[in-house]
Amino acid sequence: MPTPNLKITFRQLWKSKLYSSINVIGLAAGITCMLLAILYWKDERSFDTFHENNPNLYRITTTLVENKGAGKQTIGGTGQVQGPAFKSQVPEVKDYVRVLGGDVPGDVMASGKSLQLKLLFADDHFFNLFSFPLLHGNPQTVLKDIHSAVITESTALKFFNSIDVIGKPIQMDADPSAKRLAEPLIITGVVKDPPANSSIQFDILFSFQFMQLSFDDNNWLNAYLGTFVLLSPNADIKAVAAKFDQVYASQAGQQRTANIKSYGYDPQVSYGLQRMTDIHLNPLSEKNSNAEGGIINGSNPVFSWLFLGIAGFILLMAAINFINISIAASLKRAKEVGVRKIVGGSKIQIIWQFLSESAILCLLAFLLAIIGTRFSLPLFNRLTDKQILFSQSLDAGLLFYFALLLGMIILLAGLYPASVLSNFIPAEVLYNKQRLSGRNAFGRALVVIQFSLAIFLLMATLVYYRQMDYVRTKDLGYNPQLVIRTSLVGDRDYAQIRSILQHEISSEPAIAAISFTDNGNNAVRNTEINDRYVGAVHRQADEHYLPLLEIPLKAGRNFSAAFPTDKTQSVIVNETFVKAAGLENPIGARVFTDEPFNGGAKTIIGVVKDFHTGSLRERIPPLMLFMGDWTDGGILVKFEKSKQKEAMAAWEKAFRQAMPNLQYQVHFLDELNAREYVQEAHWQQVIRVAALLSIMICALGLFGLAHLSTRQRVKEIGVRKVLGASVRQIVALLAADFLKLVMVAFVVAAPIAWFVMNRWLQDFAYRTTMGAGVFLLAGLLALTVAFIAVSAQSVMAAVANPVSSLRSE
Repeated sequence: MPTPNLKITFRQLWKSKLYSSINVIGLAAGITCMLLAILYWKDERSFDTFHENNPNLYRITTTLVENKGAGKQTIGGTGQVQGPAFKSQVPEVKDYVRVLGGDVPGDVMASGKSLQLKLLFADDHFFNLFSFPLLHGNPQTVLKDIHSAVITESTALKFFNSIDVIGKPIQMDADPSAKRLAEPLIITGVVKDPPANSSIQFDILFSFQFMQLSFDDNNWLNAYLGTFVLLSPNADIKAVAAKFDQVYASQAGQQRTANIKSYGYDPQVSYGLQRMTDIHLNPLSEKNSNAEGGIINGSNPVFSWLFLGIAGFILLMAAINFINISIAASLKRAKEVGVRKIVGGSKIQIIWQFLSESAILCLLAFLLAIIGTRFSLPLFNRLTDKQILFSQSLDAGLLFYFALLLGMIILLAGLYPASVLSNFIPAEVLYNKQRLSGRNAFGRALVVIQFSLAIFLLMATLVYYRQMDYVRTKDLGYNPQLVIRTSLVGDRDYAQIRSILQHEISSEPAIAAISFTDNGNNAVRNTEINDRYVGAVHRQADEHYLPLLEIPLKAGRNFSAAFPTDKTQSVIVNETFVKAAGLENPIGARVFTDEPFNGGAKTIIGVVKDFHTGSLRERIPPLMLFMGDWTDGGILVKFEKSKQKEAMAAWEKAFRQAMPNLQYQVHFLDELNAREYVQEAHWQQVIRVAALLSIMICALGLFGLAHLSTRQRVKEIGVRKVLGASVRQIVALLAADFLKLVMVAFVVAAPIAWFVMNRWLQDFAYRTTMGAGVFLLAGLLALTVAFIAVSAQSVMAAVANPVSSLRSE
């Protein structure tokens, strides 16, 4: 293989500093995007891989038909009875652990401090199945006793400024199990904080039997917590799941019969197994509100592939730039190539020389990209809600991906320019007759591909922005402005708390209204009406709920203290409930609900206009509001707009007066609504940055092509100027060819963008429309950027002295 002349290589690169810099910077930007995408992809697939019991560690899943006539759904959870039953009757199950928690907060007190922590309740074999290293304590015994508590390293430091805390007591404020135990809980272990790539996250661990003091459930038809099993190495997964179904059929017979009698159908429960390492990318909890299943940080594999796709688009644009600009810059060396060929230089030698120059530029771009990746990673983590550490991500596998990427870039960006330049015909080169093309088919195709990708990202950005603006501004059917929400949990004297709060704020002019409701669980419960079952969201409300949120009544009346029976016998429903129940005259209709704390026969006294109880991804469900005694911990407070500071201070004072040991936390209702779309907000930022990078890279590419075109047409421009052409006419002439290519790219990108973004919008039950204006705006932006990039070269050529271009052949 011929050896390139490195002295010539570095001399040429230094001589063309501007083009070399553009190539390196543009390519470095593309490589940085790809490196970040690879880190994201790798992080997504690293979740839960640290457990030593993989690949024999599984989660039991439950597939069921929850309501008559509904479709099957699979939930990543079980009830309390499945784990022990399957362990005793299925030989392949070597061990099991039930886990309840994850999204369950609780107030914990120790060392005179009170913190709201993430609680997790687990069987005593927790540390046998999962590889969470203990800093203090015996993994075999730390959860054996009902008084046991294991805290994380960071929690120990917050409470005690030390991790040597074995034997220290802690207290649980208002926890029903702690009240029944009536004895202190004792710290028996300190565990390292769960890593960021763990699906199981917690601040404090309690024994499962401690939780069962207040909630011991033997219902086979429930599926709300996580049950993890360790199987024999050679276990047949399908056979094990079939044995689970057989155990269910033999032990749940009475409960199934009772369910058929009550609701007229069998829930059709079956079980499956999911590998621990598959849970993060398929959590099976989002649509089923399985908040207690022990799993948080669930994701979707589409996101990592989408990142790689966007990064690949940007890298391809940068490679196209590299090709075009390399050819444009190398025109100055056409005579060098001709002379080399005349004196005996082979095609392979010339290809190798130019390929080596490209390889050096690619290597410099790659090194710059690694530095850029290192320093842009904190911003990238904020955009994607990740905790990726560059130093911890580097391993042999990642280095292999990096090396493979570098090799592909060198071949992609360097081989074609080297091949083109090596094909120069000496006679044409030496007589200035060589024609590379801003006009040839391949060069034009590259520009069309490049701008098609950029316009696609611009269109996606605009549609994304339009939908998120629609989400922010859509009428939700109620007014969340100037409303704060507090959520209480635990076994508390809610009547006393309500009395204190009402007394404390009764004379506070800054607070306009207060309503005592529930914690906003959107679980669907069965409601019977006219021999028809309607799955409806049940929500607790008082007489202040509707006026505080400005929810209009369509018929009937609101709850009222003047009607004492409203607490036990009255309900208010929404319009969707009326339609689902087929009611023509809903006021006065009788409904029957199995709501455990407010069940029985009720009378509909009012119908409210439909309002959103969840995100805009879901249709508004049938809704039933009931009054009752306040037994759940949701509080809504509305304040006067001009007195927000005074209202917040007054509410905090009242809160601490009513619950001195509880962590004070409040949230603005509109901010809570925005949390439903955190993922979309992150992606909006990512796509916006990608669109900006892509259009900048395209501008660089057109700059290179415009330079190429003006150099080839320098004599034509000189002749036109001599014959009287104006600067404007020459600029329009030179720009027209490139703007036509951008318009072709628009025609290519528009239908693809419409198809992709229309599919994305289908995830929202309530969505904006994609008008033609969105696509036209994206095309106009692309044309504007292209015109500016081309004009920078065209104007220089148009104002040049024609004498210098016409002086010689």
